[in-house]
Amino acid sequence: MKKFLNTGLLIVFTGLAVLFFLLDPAKHEIFPRCVFNSITGYYCPGCGSQRAIHSLLHLDFAGVVSYNFLFIPAFLLIYYHYMHPVFNRVFGWKLPNVFYFSSTPWIIFGVIVLFWILRNIPVYPFSVLAPG
Repeated sequence: MKKFLNTGLLIVFTGLAVLFFLLDPAKHEIFPRCVFNSITGYYCPGCGSQRAIHSLLHLDFAGVVSYNFLFIPAFLLIYYHYMHPVFNRVFGWKLPNVFYFSSTPWIIFGVIVLFWILRNIPVYPFSVLAPG
């Protein structure tokens, strides 16, 4: 059952990656708009992530950072979570999984809330955190 689920998730993520590679979310209406931004006019922590995924798939790192600055650290943290067992096994390292530290959820929550607040301040340098 687990293998079936993993295969299904791989197919879904591959399909989404192809969709995001081929279609620019800034130019196509099939991609959903942020509900929070539509209602309040403020940016949520995830605003710009669809465009950031499109930019990442095209290796446009400046575009990724301009759409959602938090996207790169989040991507690297998730990458580390899945790759640290591989690194430990291949290189004989003893890297800890930082996701399982008791303080990690609070630190991530704090960073997200701080980012959410700062990206909505319309004054330089905070205005550069707004998408696009």
